[in-house]
Amino acid sequence: MAKNAYIDGRMHELWERYEAEPCWDDLCAEFPVLAPLAACKQDKRHHGEIFVDKHTRMVIHELLRDPEYAELDDTTRFLMFWTAVFHDSGKPERTKTEEDGSITSRGHSRAGASIARREMMAAGMPYAMREHMCSLILAHQIPFWLYEHSEADQTKKAIKLAMELDPRLLIMHARADARGRICHDPDDIRMRVELSREVFVELGIYEGRYPFANEESMLAYVRRDDRHPAYEAYMDFACQGTIMCGIQGVGKDTWIAENMPGIPVVSLDDMREEMDVEWTDNQGRVVQAVLEAAKSHLRAKRDFVWNATNITSDQREKVISLLRDYNARVRIVYLEAPTDVLFKQNAERAASVPEAVIERFLAKLEPPKDWEAHEVVRVIAPHPVAKRRNLHQPKPPSP
Repeated sequence: MAKNAYIDGRMHELWERYEAEPCWDDLCAEFPVLAPLAACKQDKRHHGEIFVDKHTRMVIHELLRDPEYAELDDTTRFLMFWTAVFHDSGKPERTKTEEDGSITSRGHSRAGASIARREMMAAGMPYAMREHMCSLILAHQIPFWLYEHSEADQTKKAIKLAMELDPRLLIMHARADARGRICHDPDDIRMRVELSREVFVELGIYEGRYPFANEESMLAYVRRDDRHPAYEAYMDFACQGTIMCGIQGVGKDTWIAENMPGIPVVSLDDMREEMDVEWTDNQGRVVQAVLEAAKSHLRAKRDFVWNATNITSDQREKVISLLRDYNARVRIVYLEAPTDVLFKQNAERAASVPEAVIERFLAKLEPPKDWEAHEVVRVIAPHPVAKRRNLHQPKPPSP
């Protein structure tokens, strides 16, 4: 990993150098995770250029020559450049040759977002920029098929996307991705991107978020199939459940003590200690006991905190569903610290876990999206100030 490559200005220097004259080998030298792209083949029906590294360089070339790219501010051009660099970085991990001889790479967008997240965390890229980049990578194939879905499905997908990324940038990248390849249907794939653009435009979210009436209108629409986005939901919550989210050692216990004193806490770590269960043992009894403790608070209509790592959307979804069943307001508090700080703080904990476990958690990490809860609070411990320049960070889509 290219440690501190953003903080020290090396990523900015590479971007500026590449804009002047392509230097792919230098990118691979700084980020060795890109090297396997040179040996990773793609199906020739969709990628006549065959290898992923060649496709990636073609996409970057098309992006840099896009007139709309030239109109972006420096920080957004920087973001778009590195998104293009890493957009297919997950293909080596997910590529396989099928029985009929075709080559597939199912899941490569999610794998690429995870790779980019770990690399950019090590590089010291600011949280908002990094997660915008990861969201673009995760969604980079969606403009190729969005318009094909039913009106209800495409509307919900587009509205959720506009809450986590800038649709203009997603379409800009998709155009470069469509042009930066050799395929049998170039006109069709480019038309697909433009039709998907129209989905955002017609919903009025090409340059901003959908204007929900209130937070319950948003969450109910996202989670239910019988709600129209314009529906104004009634808000009368029985209580509030706060879901803590963050890797071990990030400081969740400290944050709770300082910010929510006196509020009951349901904690997996505390329950393990109470039941004398190691984190390596079967967790079934612990989870069941925690669920019962949470339900007791919900039945009493009492605010409480669910304190666990909850680092994936699937883990959070189970808790969110429980809170929704009891008409509780859902708040997620996500904590993050630089990886060096994380390892240090974990080592100082009484219930520390091996560093290898932290590394696995970092690979699985999926920070919460704004559409997951009524409120998402992000507490991000800052990296050292960049030495070379103080770039203005691009703002997330406007609420």
